[in-house]
Amino acid sequence: MGLGTRFLLRHACHFLMASGQIKASRRRSHQVIVSGMTTGTKTFDIRVHGCKTNQYDAQQIRRLLELGGLREVGDGESADVVVVHTCAVTQSAVRKSRSSVRQLSRSHEGAEVVVTGCAAEHRLLQSKEEGLRQIPPREGWLTELNDTLFQAGVLQTPVPLGETADQLMLEEFTGHARAFLKVQDGCDIGCTFCIVPRLRRKPRDKPLDVAVQEARQLVHGGHQEIVVTGISVGLYGQEGGYRVTLADLLRELVQIPGLKRLRMSSLHPNELTPDLLDVWSSSEVIMPHFHLSLQSGSNHVLREMHRGYTAEEFLDAVERARACLDRPAFNTDVIVGFPGETETCFEETMELSRQVGFSRMHVFPYSPRPGTQAERRKSRAPGSVVKERSQRLRELADRMARDYHQMFVGQDSEVLVELWDPGREHYLSYTERYIPVSFVAPPGLRGDIVRVSLTGADEHGATGVYRETLSSTRSE
Repeated sequence: MGLGTRFLLRHACHFLMASGQIKASRRRSHQVIVSGMTTGTKTFDIRVHGCKTNQYDAQQIRRLLELGGLREVGDGESADVVVVHTCAVTQSAVRKSRSSVRQLSRSHEGAEVVVTGCAAEHRLLQSKEEGLRQIPPREGWLTELNDTLFQAGVLQTPVPLGETADQLMLEEFTGHARAFLKVQDGCDIGCTFCIVPRLRRKPRDKPLDVAVQEARQLVHGGHQEIVVTGISVGLYGQEGGYRVTLADLLRELVQIPGLKRLRMSSLHPNELTPDLLDVWSSSEVIMPHFHLSLQSGSNHVLREMHRGYTAEEFLDAVERARACLDRPAFNTDVIVGFPGETETCFEETMELSRQVGFSRMHVFPYSPRPGTQAERRKSRAPGSVVKERSQRLRELADRMARDYHQMFVGQDSEVLVELWDPGREHYLSYTERYIPVSFVAPPGLRGDIVRVSLTGADEHGATGVYRETLSSTRSE
């Protein structure tokens, strides 16, 4: 198992691209005709931090620049424009965003530097770099970026856009085997620790027909798996009074020819409605994999967070999902050290986690965000206590992940091939239940869905033996 584990550890972060540069895996000519002129001499560089929604936004930025006649910067080249799409969910995320702004401003001397995303507000970023253009993620941000690039002389003429960012649909998700499909933005749930609603503002939806059309384009572009995402994707339909729901959207998406796998990004447990579970369980296209955001297993802390559910309701959502699907995976997020969290509260989180048996946990120490209700609360545990609790929870998470992964050893899984390591001739792939799998096979399988026999597993994932290719994106 050692070789596969080392491979997974080394490459998982690179594959997820939680923070990094977008690079094309399938090169196309980026020269286009704009206003009757052939352009393509100017170059761009994009750095993106944060969530799946940010990854989608960054792909829209790439498409805007390509439609404007720019091409991605080559190795050793200096870019004409640099866009840093930032994250502000924690103070650490802001620091990483600020570091990228500083690094790229200096490595691309003379370039126009544009900062977008959640940390683009002046008082959040607090960058000392001069001449930055900052565009916060409010409604209309993409149009504002388009106008800013034109005014800066990066674009010869503004790219024709519709009234909303939704009308700039993607045709491929560059650098990824799977594609993200953003169908919703904004949030008004009102969690006391979260700064995102103040930055992204009120919930707004992508129209169902537009979302389906874009999904068709992404499948045509070679993506067999799509992840439906948004800032709070479970709110989909709220803008129109829920005349259309998230379940309605999934019913349409699973009918798209060529779409083999569909996943959902993070949901609240009370958003896992009977209608949504009915769609989930009745389609082989939707993967048996849930991301249910817990944050705490203590009812006292959940009330202080204004999460809108109890620990008992969370467990009920898990049990309802298990009743519908075969051994589904549950990923989650937990904040440790929220103001008012006692040792008893933390033990309640540990116990609920054991009851669920999460397949993956993201454990974060509480990070005060400016302007949030929780920032004003003083009853915080010492940093040493938060560190010790976080370590205990991560150790539990490792044990649960190992136990879950080992359930499938000796069985075959269908995996989407994500990443190729030419040095070791290993692939990184993900099963239906989002278990990372490394296996040896000849090159050329990236983007394919293949059958793999799982031979071993630990807390990081599994190793397997390649059996056959089931579905390929390559032209015959």
